[in-house]
Order: sequence, then structure tokens, then C-alpha cells
Amino acid sequence: MARGCRRIAVCSVLLAAALAASLPAAARAAGTAPLETLEPGRLKVCLYAGFAPFASKDDKGRWQGWDVDYLEAFATANHLELVPVERNFDGIWLEPGDKACDIAATGISDTEDRRKATGAGAVWSNTYYGVVRTFLVRTEQFAKLARIDDLSGKTVIVTKGSTANSDICYRMAASNLHPCEKPGGDRSCAFPGFDFKYPSRSQDPRCVYIDYPRDNEEKNAAADVANSRDFSTFAYGGGYGSVQGLVCEWGKTQALATVWPHCNMSSDRKRAFAEPFSFVVRAEDKGLAHALNCYIDLPSHRYEGTPIPDLGCPSPPWTPAPDKACP
Repeated sequence: MARGCRRIAVCSVLLAAALAASLPAAARAAGTAPLETLEPGRLKVCLYAGFAPFASKDDKGRWQGWDVDYLEAFATANHLELVPVERNFDGIWLEPGDKACDIAATGISDTEDRRKATGAGAVWSNTYYGVVRTFLVRTEQFAKLARIDDLSGKTVIVTKGSTANSDICYRMAASNLHPCEKPGGDRSCAFPGFDFKYPSRSQDPRCVYIDYPRDNEEKNAAADVANSRDFSTFAYGGGYGSVQGLVCEWGKTQALATVWPHCNMSSDRKRAFAEPFSFVVRAEDKGLAHALNCYIDLPSHRYEGTPIPDLGCPSPPWTPAPDKACP
């Protein structure tokens, strides 16, 4: 088994052990005053089940993943019971402000547009992890995807509303590529600043058909790429950790590869940034955002995600500094 695959397999075990060992320190950092949440004694967390290894369900319907383990340990340190609230990914960062949950999680990239959308109803936490964009393809297609123009005339799958979705759309716009028209008026590039029309394949054979995973499950996206006989379903776009996990999982039956790691394109189509992950906290939960930031800032609570390639991506200007008021 490749080194990256081994890391995926053992990561949850190591994380659980590390977090268990750090709970006494976390309890001291959390203080004795109970945190205000939607329901006393409970921490309701909005999760999306289609983004392993950050959050998913096992064959018995139990939640698992890096974000789940991390927030479970945070809840325990603050004498709270973690209560998962399942949601689709698109717009999950708006759920705390709508009082659906106290915290939204599952690999949520901290972007300028999302911060504007949440408004005063929610607070974005400090960065706890970071990713780069990448694509999954069949191994025999490894050398055929190194830039956005290589997707011309092909189908690529991304999670709707994700940064994989926005990144491909903004890069297409910068290269004068268009998304193909989708039935039913579903706009695969409905993002701020994206004003291109949607030609059909017959109108423009260079357009890119952007599809979404079947049943909101990225494993289905990997299956469609692996089983596409004519390579028409060419690639799946996602974060490096989740895509690498799919490559490892499918390596037993079908050779897939991770290709073209790159920084996340901003909406102005001129700059590409590092991609920080943050949790989104309901603003009315007094003290919760501060407690979570302090938990993130403690070295003993390091998030154990997959190491990502160092591409030298600049940090976005809205990335918060560590909270100096933490113990």
C-alpha cells in the first residue's frame, strides 16, 4: 500500500488517540462556564455525508471522519453532547445563521464570498486545516489533464456549490471556456462574477459539461470516472485529501490517479490562494466561537488531516490570526 494510502487508513486511529490524550488540557482551556448553544448541553453540528474522510456515514449509519472526530472531542471538552444534523453541502455554511445548528462542518473552505453570504448571523472560526484543488482520473489518462483547457469537450464531476465547483468555473471563464447547458435550468456555474452563457454541446463542442455526484456521494463520482468506457466522464474535482482517499480506496479494483494539484482560483479570475478550512458558528451562541478558536489554536489539538503538497499558495487576506486572548 502506498504511503499516502496508509496515512488515510490510520489517520482516524491516531487522531482519536491524540485527542483523547489532550482532553484534560482541553477541559482546562474551555473553562467552567457552560457554553450557550441552541439546546442546553447539546452541540448541534450540520454535516454533509458525501465528503469522506472529513465526514461520512459507515454501513450502519454512524457518522465518522476527521471533522466529526475533532468536533466530538471539542464537545466532550466542553461537556456537550455532539448531535449531527445532516444537510446537503451547497450552502451548509448558511445553516448556523438560520438556526439549524450551532456549527457547520465538513471541509468548508473559507472564502470571501461565503463570508459575505453568512453575514452577521454566523462567525467563521480560525483555520484548522488547508487543502489544494486536484482532480481524480483513470490512470491511463494521467498525462491528459494539466490545465483547464484539457477539460474542453469533456465531463467533469464536482460537488455542487463547492470550491471545486467555483474553481473550475472561474478558471474556465479566464480561459474563455463555457459550461455546457444543463437540462432543467440547473446552473453549474452559478457564482458571483460568472456571466457566461450556457451553450449546448451542438452549439459549442468545446464547452465543459459539469455534473454533480449521484446521490450527493463522491464515491459515486469516483465510480463514474472509473467505469466510463469511453472516458466521457473524464474527471472528478475535489480537495486533495478526499481525492487521495478515493484513489487509495479504488486502487484495489480500478487504477485511479490524483492529477494537477493547484491553488484555488478567486472570483476575480486573477489570483489563486491557499484554501483554509474553517467551521461556521452561530453568532448567537455566546462564547462558542471563542472556545472553538482557542481549541483550534492549542498545539495539542492539531488536526490530523492528510499532508498536502506545498505549492506555495499565498494565504487569502481574510484568514484570521490566532486569538491572542486564548490561554
